Amino acid sequence: MADTDGMSIQPAEVHEISRQLDELADRVQRVMTDEGPNLAVTPSARDEVSQRVAQTLNEVHASFSTSADQGMAEIHEVAATLRGHSSNIAASEDFAG
Repeated sequence: MADTDGMSIQPAEVHEISRQLDELADRVQRVMTDEGPNLAVTPSARDEVSQRVAQTLNEVHASFSTSADQGMAEIHEVAATLRGHSSNIAASEDFAG
């Protein structure tokens, strides 16, 4: 049965998980950077419909890129928070222990 009297943490495991989160966010960033030019739409013709379709798709791409950037920042923040709390808990275990 798990010890419920206190909180325990495995700093090495938390560090590994936070490293993997950072790597995930970095991979997403690389994909977005690499694929950005492929996702830019040029109108197929000069007519109004082609122009509007290209504009709409480019707006969607820009909006998605903004959301992806925010998501990557959040993942990095979660990883940093995990590392920080892991260190704090490990230090308090050492102090108490």
